[in-house]
Amino acid sequence: MEVSRSKRLYGRPLLTAIYLIVGLVVSGYVLRWDANAGIVWFLAMLVPLLGLLRWPNTPKLLLFGFAAMVIGKLIYAMSLDPLRGPDEKHYYEQVVAFQDLGSFMNFAWDNISANWANASAYPVYGLLYMPFFKLMQLEDPLVIVAFNCVLLLAVIQQTYRLCSDYFQYPLPDRTDTAFRGWIVFGLFVSPSFMFMSSLFAKDVACALLGIFGAILLLRRKYVWFVIVILYATGLRDYAFVYTVGIYLLFKGHLKTALAMTAGSIGIVFLFTGVSGVVNSAMLTMYLFISPNPINFGNWQSETMARTAEALLMCLSLLGAAVVYVKAPQTRRFYGICLLVLFTYACTLVLVGYVTIVTRELDYGVGTIGDNMVRKKLPILPLLYVFSVYTMTWLGKLTRPSVRSTSSVARNDSRKEEIPCEEGTNSGRQKSFSVSSASS
Repeated sequence: MEVSRSKRLYGRPLLTAIYLIVGLVVSGYVLRWDANAGIVWFLAMLVPLLGLLRWPNTPKLLLFGFAAMVIGKLIYAMSLDPLRGPDEKHYYEQVVAFQDLGSFMNFAWDNISANWANASAYPVYGLLYMPFFKLMQLEDPLVIVAFNCVLLLAVIQQTYRLCSDYFQYPLPDRTDTAFRGWIVFGLFVSPSFMFMSSLFAKDVACALLGIFGAILLLRRKYVWFVIVILYATGLRDYAFVYTVGIYLLFKGHLKTALAMTAGSIGIVFLFTGVSGVVNSAMLTMYLFISPNPINFGNWQSETMARTAEALLMCLSLLGAAVVYVKAPQTRRFYGICLLVLFTYACTLVLVGYVTIVTRELDYGVGTIGDNMVRKKLPILPLLYVFSVYTMTWLGKLTRPSVRSTSSVARNDSRKEEIPCEEGTNSGRQKSFSVSSASS
């Protein structure tokens, strides 16, 4: 039964892969002619994927989410410079610096083999996008929007697969499909994912590798996991932390998560003292509320959507406290999830501490030292799982149960009968009638 269901959900991976490859190739020719027209053409070709990927049986929700993603991607593609930062420019420089794929591959191999323990992320990420650019002979930086959009769809699909196959925590009755559907919808409309997938950056790829690595661990595909985690570590040095954290949450290993968090606190305290531990606790909360909704400067047009997303995450964090108190069966999920997020926050604090020390600046409470709005992207799918889980249980707790409603209805019907003193010898009360009154 479970095998047939799995085939029903993921029965067309080859057809999906072929369709994506053909779609990218056809879009590549249009992109070579005109970048803007190519982006529109590519997004239009993504519509059939809603049927091929076989997401949860919530067609209206998925259609609205997909439409919102397409509109958001078009807005960002037309208004956002994909080379807005220094990292984005360095990634794009590889496209124009190398005339063919072979010359880049030689450069990447020499760089990685000579500095395998501390290889630069530029050639490592280039191994992912340079084949597409060079084989299709493309040079417009806007092309990365189409490439990252494929990675974003893979993030959504793998997150759905993770929740469908491995989510083992209790949910209210008859909410499984809605739970997975709202997660997919949230990732579709996520302004952070829309924004970061419109830049020439590696962040969406990091999120995908983290989820995929966790699935490989859950499936006990250890050889493939090692390959994926080695490449992911080349992109982000601490990829192992959030990958294993996602694995621990879906595996339900509370003690291992607790030991991992305790070790992280010890390392942070060893290098940064009490200030670093306090910053880790603050940063755990900041993962939900970044960009900070209290800062009115974040409500400008450029960051308004991402700030609204952070506000919703903040509300879900408050709602989680209510669910934790009123629904004891959810506490294991919240415990492991917060431990994983705290461990990740400890890692980011250490990264920020190195940045502060390198720049010879003072370190103290409230000092982060890096762009944490960007660094939270690898665990953003986890934050959406957290938020949707909370909202699902809040809906259950705030909705009157069917049993209580029916009992109230029965009580109301009993009140309509007026008891009479006659007939009580049999142990039953007769209702008052016109015939008994006349006699």
